[in-house]
Amino acid sequence: MRRLFWTLVLIAGLAGAQEPAKIVQKLVDVKYADAGRISRLIQTPGVSMHADDGLHAIVVIGPAEVVAAIETMVKKLDVPPPNIEFTVYLVSGTAQGTADDLPKELVPTAKQLHSLFPYKSYRLLESFGLRGRDGREGSTSGVLPGTNSNYDFRYRAATVSSGTPRVVHIDGLQLRVSTPTGARDKDGRLDYRNAGLNTDIDAGEGQKIVVGKSNIGGTEDALILVVTAKVVD
Repeated sequence: MRRLFWTLVLIAGLAGAQEPAKIVQKLVDVKYADAGRISRLIQTPGVSMHADDGLHAIVVIGPAEVVAAIETMVKKLDVPPPNIEFTVYLVSGTAQGTADDLPKELVPTAKQLHSLFPYKSYRLLESFGLRGRDGREGSTSGVLPGTNSNYDFRYRAATVSSGTPRVVHIDGLQLRVSTPTGARDKDGRLDYRNAGLNTDIDAGEGQKIVVGKSNIGGTEDALILVVTAKVVD
Protein backbone atom coordinates (compact mmCIF):
# COMPACT_ATOMS: atom_id res chain seq x y z
CA MET A 1 0.00 0.00 0.00
CA ARG A 2 2.93 2.32 0.74
CA ARG A 3 4.36 1.75 -2.74
CA LEU A 4 0.91 2.46 -4.22
CA PHE A 5 0.76 5.77 -2.31
CA TRP A 6 4.07 7.00 -3.72
CA THR A 7 3.09 5.84 -7.19
CA LEU A 8 -0.06 7.94 -6.96
CA VAL A 9 2.00 10.91 -5.77
CA LEU A 10 4.27 10.52 -8.80
CA ILE A 11 1.29 10.25 -11.15
CA ALA A 12 -0.27 13.36 -9.63
CA GLY A 13 3.00 15.20 -10.21
CA LEU A 14 3.04 14.14 -13.84
CA ALA A 15 -0.60 15.12 -14.30
CA GLY A 16 0.03 18.52 -12.75
CA ALA A 17 3.11 19.34 -14.87
CA GLN A 18 2.97 22.70 -16.57
CA GLU A 19 4.23 21.49 -19.96
CA PRO A 20 1.45 20.52 -22.40
CA ALA A 21 1.06 16.77 -22.55
CA LYS A 22 -0.46 14.55 -25.17
CA ILE A 23 -3.93 13.48 -24.06
CA VAL A 24 -4.85 9.89 -24.81
CA GLN A 25 -7.75 7.57 -24.15
CA LYS A 26 -7.09 3.98 -23.10
CA LEU A 27 -9.42 1.04 -22.51
CA VAL A 28 -7.95 -1.10 -19.73
CA ASP A 29 -9.37 -4.60 -19.30
CA VAL A 30 -10.11 -5.85 -15.78
CA LYS A 31 -10.35 -9.65 -15.77
CA TYR A 32 -10.71 -10.59 -12.12
CA ALA A 33 -11.18 -7.66 -9.75
CA ASP A 34 -14.00 -5.15 -9.32
CA ALA A 35 -13.39 -2.45 -11.96
CA GLY A 36 -15.23 0.22 -9.97
CA ARG A 37 -13.28 -0.55 -6.81
CA ILE A 38 -9.93 -0.30 -8.61
CA SER A 39 -11.01 2.94 -10.27
CA ARG A 40 -11.95 4.52 -6.93
CA LEU A 41 -8.69 3.38 -5.36
CA ILE A 42 -6.41 4.96 -7.98
CA GLN A 43 -8.31 8.17 -8.76
CA THR A 44 -5.72 10.72 -9.91
CA PRO A 45 -5.96 14.54 -10.40
CA GLY A 46 -6.03 15.53 -14.04
CA VAL A 47 -7.16 12.09 -15.19
CA SER A 48 -10.68 10.95 -16.04
CA MET A 49 -11.64 7.34 -15.31
CA HIS A 50 -14.92 5.57 -16.08
CA ALA A 51 -15.35 2.02 -14.80
CA ASP A 52 -17.91 -0.55 -15.98
CA ASP A 53 -18.16 -3.72 -13.90
CA GLY A 54 -20.40 -5.40 -16.48
CA LEU A 55 -17.86 -4.90 -19.27
CA HIS A 56 -14.91 -5.52 -16.92
CA ALA A 57 -13.09 -2.45 -18.12
CA ILE A 58 -11.88 1.03 -17.15
CA VAL A 59 -11.65 3.88 -19.66
CA VAL A 60 -8.78 6.22 -18.73
CA ILE A 61 -8.36 9.68 -20.31
CA GLY A 62 -5.36 11.84 -19.53
CA PRO A 63 -1.70 12.57 -20.27
CA ALA A 64 -0.04 9.64 -22.05
CA GLU A 65 2.61 9.02 -19.37
CA VAL A 66 0.03 9.10 -16.58
CA VAL A 67 -2.35 6.80 -18.43
CA ALA A 68 0.48 4.30 -18.99
CA ALA A 69 1.35 4.37 -15.28
CA ILE A 70 -2.31 3.85 -14.33
CA GLU A 71 -2.57 0.89 -16.73
CA THR A 72 0.44 -0.70 -15.00
CA MET A 73 -1.19 -0.24 -11.60
CA VAL A 74 -4.47 -1.75 -12.77
CA LYS A 75 -2.63 -4.86 -13.98
CA LYS A 76 -0.89 -5.20 -10.60
CA LEU A 77 -4.17 -4.92 -8.74
CA ASP A 78 -6.17 -7.14 -11.11
CA VAL A 79 -5.18 -10.53 -9.74
CA PRO A 80 -7.40 -13.64 -9.65
CA PRO A 81 -9.14 -14.18 -6.30
CA PRO A 82 -8.14 -17.28 -4.35
CA ASN A 83 -10.20 -20.44 -4.49
CA ILE A 84 -11.72 -21.88 -1.34
CA GLU A 85 -12.07 -25.63 -0.90
CA PHE A 86 -14.76 -26.75 1.52
CA THR A 87 -15.04 -30.21 3.00
CA VAL A 88 -18.46 -30.80 4.50
CA TYR A 89 -19.35 -33.64 6.88
CA LEU A 90 -22.92 -34.65 7.73
CA VAL A 91 -22.75 -36.58 11.01
CA SER A 92 -25.52 -38.49 12.74
CA GLY A 93 -25.77 -38.33 16.53
CA THR A 94 -27.83 -41.05 18.21
CA ALA A 95 -28.85 -42.06 21.73
CA GLN A 96 -28.09 -45.68 20.84
CA GLY A 97 -24.73 -47.43 20.58
CA THR A 98 -21.53 -47.13 22.55
CA ALA A 99 -18.84 -46.48 19.91
CA ASP A 100 -18.33 -43.80 17.30
CA ASP A 101 -18.05 -44.70 13.62
CA LEU A 102 -16.13 -41.75 12.20
CA PRO A 103 -13.28 -41.44 9.68
CA LYS A 104 -9.78 -40.75 10.94
CA GLU A 105 -9.92 -37.04 10.15
CA LEU A 106 -12.97 -36.60 12.39
CA VAL A 107 -11.64 -38.51 15.41
CA PRO A 108 -10.31 -35.29 17.05
CA THR A 109 -13.73 -33.69 16.46
CA ALA A 110 -15.52 -36.54 18.27
CA LYS A 111 -14.38 -35.21 21.64
CA GLN A 112 -15.94 -31.85 20.84
CA LEU A 113 -19.17 -33.50 19.71
CA HIS A 114 -19.46 -35.44 22.97
CA SER A 115 -18.88 -32.25 24.97
CA LEU A 116 -21.48 -30.28 23.00
CA PHE A 117 -24.31 -32.78 22.59
CA PRO A 118 -25.81 -35.57 24.75
CA TYR A 119 -25.68 -38.35 22.15
CA LYS A 120 -23.93 -41.63 22.92
CA SER A 121 -22.42 -42.26 19.51
CA TYR A 122 -21.72 -40.52 16.23
CA ARG A 123 -21.33 -41.83 12.71
CA LEU A 124 -20.65 -40.25 9.34
CA LEU A 125 -23.67 -40.11 7.02
CA GLU A 126 -22.11 -38.25 4.11
CA SER A 127 -19.14 -36.08 3.18
CA PHE A 128 -18.49 -34.01 0.08
CA GLY A 129 -16.18 -31.33 -1.25
CA LEU A 130 -17.07 -27.99 -2.78
CA ARG A 131 -14.73 -25.44 -4.38
CA GLY A 132 -15.63 -21.79 -4.88
CA ARG A 133 -14.11 -18.39 -5.59
CA ASP A 134 -13.43 -15.77 -2.95
CA GLY A 135 -16.46 -13.48 -2.69
CA ARG A 136 -18.79 -15.78 -4.64
CA GLU A 137 -21.69 -18.06 -3.71
CA GLY A 138 -21.70 -21.84 -3.88
CA SER A 139 -24.09 -24.76 -3.55
CA THR A 140 -24.46 -28.52 -3.92
CA SER A 141 -27.17 -31.09 -3.19
CA GLY A 142 -27.70 -34.83 -2.99
CA VAL A 143 -29.35 -37.73 -1.15
CA LEU A 144 -28.23 -38.99 2.25
CA PRO A 145 -26.95 -42.56 1.71
CA GLY A 146 -29.27 -45.26 2.99
CA THR A 147 -32.19 -42.83 3.33
CA ASN A 148 -34.79 -41.09 1.18
CA SER A 149 -33.80 -37.67 2.55
CA ASN A 150 -32.53 -34.98 0.19
CA TYR A 151 -30.01 -32.39 1.34
CA ASP A 152 -29.16 -28.98 -0.06
CA PHE A 153 -26.00 -27.16 1.09
CA ARG A 154 -25.27 -23.59 0.03
CA TYR A 155 -23.77 -20.27 1.10
CA ARG A 156 -24.32 -16.69 -0.07
CA ALA A 157 -20.66 -15.66 -0.07
CA ALA A 158 -17.29 -16.82 1.25
CA THR A 159 -14.43 -14.33 1.64
CA VAL A 160 -10.83 -14.76 2.77
CA SER A 161 -9.32 -12.39 5.33
CA SER A 162 -5.88 -10.89 4.93
CA GLY A 163 -3.01 -11.66 7.27
CA THR A 164 -1.88 -14.91 8.85
CA PRO A 165 -3.53 -17.20 9.79
CA ARG A 166 -6.23 -16.62 7.21
CA VAL A 167 -9.89 -16.85 8.15
CA VAL A 168 -12.74 -17.71 5.77
CA HIS A 169 -15.90 -15.69 6.46
CA ILE A 170 -18.96 -17.63 5.32
CA ASP A 171 -22.17 -15.60 5.01
CA GLY A 172 -25.62 -17.11 4.59
CA LEU A 173 -24.56 -20.72 5.13
CA GLN A 174 -27.59 -23.00 4.79
CA LEU A 175 -28.23 -26.71 5.12
CA ARG A 176 -31.69 -27.99 4.24
CA VAL A 177 -32.82 -31.61 4.59
CA SER A 178 -36.18 -32.77 3.21
CA THR A 179 -37.66 -36.15 4.14
CA PRO A 180 -40.90 -37.48 2.62
CA THR A 181 -43.52 -38.29 5.26
CA GLY A 182 -45.41 -40.77 3.06
CA ALA A 183 -48.48 -38.54 3.05
CA ARG A 184 -49.76 -36.45 0.14
CA ASP A 185 -51.41 -33.05 0.04
CA LYS A 186 -54.82 -32.36 -1.52
CA ASP A 187 -53.21 -32.02 -4.96
CA GLY A 188 -51.57 -35.44 -4.70
CA ARG A 189 -48.05 -34.11 -4.14
CA LEU A 190 -45.74 -35.77 -1.64
CA ASP A 191 -45.51 -34.09 1.73
CA TYR A 192 -42.03 -33.44 3.14
CA ARG A 193 -40.70 -32.82 6.62
CA ASN A 194 -38.02 -30.13 6.42
CA ALA A 195 -35.13 -29.41 8.78
CA GLY A 196 -31.97 -27.39 8.52
CA LEU A 197 -29.51 -24.76 9.66
CA ASN A 198 -28.98 -21.15 8.66
CA THR A 199 -26.07 -19.08 10.01
CA ASP A 200 -22.88 -17.08 9.36
CA ILE A 201 -19.55 -18.50 10.54
CA ASP A 202 -15.83 -17.70 10.58
CA ALA A 203 -13.59 -20.69 9.90
CA GLY A 204 -9.86 -20.59 10.49
CA GLU A 205 -8.07 -22.23 7.57
CA GLY A 206 -8.03 -26.00 8.11
CA GLN A 207 -10.11 -25.79 11.29
CA LYS A 208 -13.08 -28.16 11.60
CA ILE A 209 -16.11 -26.15 12.70
CA VAL A 210 -19.10 -27.84 14.31
CA VAL A 211 -21.78 -25.55 12.89
CA GLY A 212 -24.83 -26.99 14.64
CA LYS A 213 -27.44 -29.75 14.65
CA SER A 214 -30.96 -30.37 13.48
CA ASN A 215 -33.37 -33.24 14.14
CA ILE A 216 -34.57 -35.00 10.99
CA GLY A 217 -37.06 -37.64 10.05
CA GLY A 218 -39.18 -37.18 13.17
CA THR A 219 -36.70 -39.08 15.36
CA GLU A 220 -34.58 -38.06 18.31
CA ASP A 221 -31.43 -38.58 16.26
CA ALA A 222 -29.62 -35.46 15.11
CA LEU A 223 -27.94 -34.39 11.90
CA ILE A 224 -24.79 -32.44 12.74
CA LEU A 225 -23.00 -30.20 10.26
CA VAL A 226 -19.19 -29.98 10.35
CA VAL A 227 -17.34 -27.73 7.90
CA THR A 228 -13.67 -27.11 7.17
CA ALA A 229 -12.21 -24.60 4.68
CA LYS A 230 -8.89 -24.43 2.87
CA VAL A 231 -7.60 -21.53 0.77
CA VAL A 232 -6.06 -22.47 -2.56
CA ASP A 233 -3.99 -19.64 -4.06
